[in-house]
Amino acid sequence: MSQEPHVHGPDCNHDHDHDHPHHVHGPHCNHGHQEPVRNPLKEVGRNDPCPCGSQKKFKKCHGA
Repeated sequence: MSQEPHVHGPDCNHDHDHDHPHHVHGPHCNHGHQEPVRNPLKEVGRNDPCPCGSQKKFKKCHGA
């Protein structure tokens, strides 16, 4: 008899930790809301000086 792996779904009634690699955050998830990750370099133009202080253009430094 082949045993299929257990899939956690809405009818799953056993406890499992939230470090489960397949945990999906949905409307019934009790985790707190997290702010989205923002890209601090979004406003830097390709030809602007790199904000790291290298004196290179962004496109030749961290924008590569």
